[in-house]
Amino acid sequence: MKKNIFGMAVLTALTLTSCKQEKATPEASSETQSAESVNNDSIIAAAPASDIVKSTLKDNSGKTLEVTFDNTKDIATLIFNGESLELKGQRPASGIWYKNDHYELRGKGDDVQLSKDGKVVFANIK
Repeated sequence: MKKNIFGMAVLTALTLTSCKQEKATPEASSETQSAESVNNDSIIAAAPASDIVKSTLKDNSGKTLEVTFDNTKDIATLIFNGESLELKGQRPASGIWYKNDHYELRGKGDDVQLSKDGKVVFANIK
């Protein structure tokens, strides 16, 4: 009886050990290294189209705000009043939040506002 329990324990240990060794094969390590050695430009080119989202918004006065969200880099590039702006992504509770030293883009759903130094300069039409 003791031999059977000991034999089962050894067999279980060997099975578990062999499963762990299969997961850590050299092939997996080389795939990881090759993925890490690829530069950022290649990753963006291979990124799915959903990682870059473009949108054009209008406000009540007819001004437009063109926004390109790059989800891979976590940045938003805006064109507003002929000026190109790059804002870095922040962690919102919900919705979107991007900012730089002077501008801040916040929104949720159809409600999007662009502020410059704390003053709202653009609010889209809902």
